[in-house]
Amino acid sequence: MKLRSLKARIGICIAILMLIVVTILSGIAYHEFKEGLWTSMDLTLQSDLQQVRGLLSSKDESETEKRRELLTILNSQTTFGSFDYQLWFEDNISGQTEMLITSDLYSALKQQATCPPRLDESVLLDLNHENKPHRAIWARYSIPHDPATPARTVNIALAISSHYAYHEVGEFVRVLVIAGIIVVWAAWGLTQQILRWGLKPINSLAEQMSHVTKSDLTKINPSRSDIHLELVPFVESWQDMLGRLARAMEEQKRFISDAAHELKTPIALVKSTLQLAQIKKRNAEYYENTIAHALEDVDRLNNLVSQLLELSRIESPTSITQRDLINIKEVIEEVIEYHKPLLDEKSFVLKSDLCSVEISGNREQLQCLFNNLIDNAIKYAPPKTTISVSMEANDKSVTIMVRDEGGNIPEEECGLLFDRFYRVSKARDRNSGGSGLGLAIAKEIVIQHSGRIHVESNHDIGTRFVVTFPRDAHNQGCGNVD
Repeated sequence: MKLRSLKARIGICIAILMLIVVTILSGIAYHEFKEGLWTSMDLTLQSDLQQVRGLLSSKDESETEKRRELLTILNSQTTFGSFDYQLWFEDNISGQTEMLITSDLYSALKQQATCPPRLDESVLLDLNHENKPHRAIWARYSIPHDPATPARTVNIALAISSHYAYHEVGEFVRVLVIAGIIVVWAAWGLTQQILRWGLKPINSLAEQMSHVTKSDLTKINPSRSDIHLELVPFVESWQDMLGRLARAMEEQKRFISDAAHELKTPIALVKSTLQLAQIKKRNAEYYENTIAHALEDVDRLNNLVSQLLELSRIESPTSITQRDLINIKEVIEEVIEYHKPLLDEKSFVLKSDLCSVEISGNREQLQCLFNNLIDNAIKYAPPKTTISVSMEANDKSVTIMVRDEGGNIPEEECGLLFDRFYRVSKARDRNSGGSGLGLAIAKEIVIQHSGRIHVESNHDIGTRFVVTFPRDAHNQGCGNVD
């Protein structure tokens, strides 16, 4: 399940972290508590063992007194509940091997295959006696009997029931589990409260964003002092996004206004021309001229609509559905060949210096690009002047330059040439046949091909459009074509 709530995500992370911490601490506490209980039983067994050994080694008391005192010591052990013992000699000199016994611990030790301890040493072990867990100690000591006889080896086995210890450990584990659940639950609840307080700045920003409308995109500007440091990058990105949206909406408004103006003009001219012809009867020549002018305006309108559709198609993210290796030289030569009749008609001299270079792109769009650039040069260059198309290539890029000897474009207007419907002449010159969309289309095509385009204009070089594309193949040679 995918969690959509940031608070839930952080809360779960903290709860898991607390669970890990509580588990580790509980494990340590469990280990220490258990070790403490077992150590306490071991110390009790070792203390009783030393008392029994000391009493058996004593020479100042009779056997009867020793037995009585041994029973007193052994039967007084009630700290851990059940206490069992067995003392026996390994020889039968006295005629009785076992001295004292409450349970047959020796048989239980043999059943568990416990190796006897070495002489004068003891061993601590867990013993299952009578189907109950016990903590036991087994020791073997050499005890002097009397000067006339050799020392005897006595075995001392003491066992304390560890049922009480296991019960205490179980209770401790239950306490740890309950405490852990309470701690994790409390951590979850406290985290939610802390996050509710900590996320207030985000809620405040969300509140501001909910009031943003298309009319006040540029008016939202929170004070930097009111923004938490962690949110500064987010707010800056948000403001940049709003700025881009405001500019995009402004461009859209201007585009719609310009498009409406451009569409309105030929429609109004066609309408007025036809209305004049309808007012009264005219001769055939007048009607022919009227129809000719109306068709010119219809052609201009059709051309404008076609360019708007082309621009919309190019700006679409899926405009280039397929890319192929395209030879730029071949594309430009095809465009030049297409424009030769118009070039000859206006007595232009076209010079080209082209290199055979391949890039990845869409052939149709590249043809449209160079068609618009050369067509622009033909429209605005003085007749009987030179138009040149040249290329420069290196390992990383290829640059194409289209130059004409047209007038000087003011520097502040060079960057505006690629805006939709923008023309250097503020008057809408119908005679030029342009709509102000050709260069905008050219720019979009260049951008689609990851390239750059700019214009340079002065009295020395005239007007030069420079297009740069990244290289996808090695230069295959250069040549001149006139």
